[in-house]
Amino acid sequence: MTIRDGSIAKVCAFVGTVLLVHVAVNAAYVPPSLAVSRLDKYRSFSELTDSANGMNIDQYAYNMTTWQIDNGGFYKAMAGKYRNAYSGGEKSGWRSATGGDVGTIDNDATIQEMHLLAIRYKETTNSTYKSTFKTSFNKAVNFLLTMQRSTGGFPQVWPKRNEYSDHVTLNDNAMVRVMVAMMDMANSTSPFDSDIIDDATRAKIKIALEKAVDYLLKAQIVNNGEPTVWCAQHDTANYAPRPARAYELESKSGSESAGVVWFLMNWPEQTEAIQKSIKGAIAWYKRTKVTGLYFNKKAGAFEEREGKVLWYRFYEVENDDYFFCDREGASSKTQDFTKISQERRTGYQWAGDYGSAVLSAEADYLKAIENLAPAGGSSSSSEELLSSSEIYSSSSAKNNEDSDKTTFVKKGVLRPAEKGAERYIVNFGTTGNSAAGVYLMRANGRVFRVNGTSR
Repeated sequence: MTIRDGSIAKVCAFVGTVLLVHVAVNAAYVPPSLAVSRLDKYRSFSELTDSANGMNIDQYAYNMTTWQIDNGGFYKAMAGKYRNAYSGGEKSGWRSATGGDVGTIDNDATIQEMHLLAIRYKETTNSTYKSTFKTSFNKAVNFLLTMQRSTGGFPQVWPKRNEYSDHVTLNDNAMVRVMVAMMDMANSTSPFDSDIIDDATRAKIKIALEKAVDYLLKAQIVNNGEPTVWCAQHDTANYAPRPARAYELESKSGSESAGVVWFLMNWPEQTEAIQKSIKGAIAWYKRTKVTGLYFNKKAGAFEEREGKVLWYRFYEVENDDYFFCDREGASSKTQDFTKISQERRTGYQWAGDYGSAVLSAEADYLKAIENLAPAGGSSSSSEELLSSSEIYSSSSAKNNEDSDKTTFVKKGVLRPAEKGAERYIVNFGTTGNSAAGVYLMRANGRVFRVNGTSR
């Protein structure tokens, strides 16, 4: 953790032989409010609650658990079926390579079920339902952890089908939706702020999430040495862009890439690599913006409209040329939309206003990162001590030699909404040297123990 030079502000208190000193450091990263709000759409599960209308929601959620696939996943477009308990037959429309059911993260599947389970676990008064919801939820967590590839990406389905859905899938924001849910779980954000997840599982989720972020950075398409955006699918092993259906070739995606940018803007650890990734994507959206044009999907036509902007769905991997494609695949690739069959013209979202919001967030993002410690500054390793919203720095502090333990308690001072960070130097009088103490640092409303003397 990098800390800029700061001066000791004041001696706050003595607790036995412990000297507490307050040092001001850099403001913690606070993502743009627009980026924060954009993640909410990836938390939606209204398809389920709408379908449950008119019946007991706990009964609906219980029925839902009976449709859960043995590996812990759920299939897509099942909301209507959850009104009744499973009574036999296949639980998924797609089949695995060996003929069995598959769970998926496509079209909000599995993640929306997990949201509903977490909420009903907190609110139900029925002990049987409560136990069932917790068991089902943790099976779904295990499904996500199991399906994740070793490189960090999430495919569309598990088990494998031996076709395009086995690729890491950003299409329709599938992987981003998983990552938002995992971030909420790791941070105990509602509705995942109960004992439905234990600490050991949260730790596993955090590791999986960090691997997923690393995957996104490595999968970003680079042109002429500069990062651009992402494809809707990427290779699980080498990160390369991959095709899906016949008219969905390897490409740079104007649509799905926006979701990746929103997630990265919300990532608390704004490393140099993440900043470069976000800035590269923003530059790409600036470069490829088309003004005065609107895509009318119903009519299957591009229309000149004042004040409208758009980005195409597909761009060449090696350059910024857009293209369209028909069901014949690569042989039908063209920039002339009239050469696409009428069925495809009206049956697909070939363009849209994918980047305006991203560009609107640029100024606030740059402002948010400008006060972070410069790259190359001194740093120290850290680990989170506490995340309670009531007591932030109550801990059993001990020096680097693991000798005497001293309890330092400071209640009701720090709040998650506050900006900035503070560092508390806990100096053990027996050592006579602050370097042998333990540093407690607040950042983003959490308290960290920082080993090291870097200021």
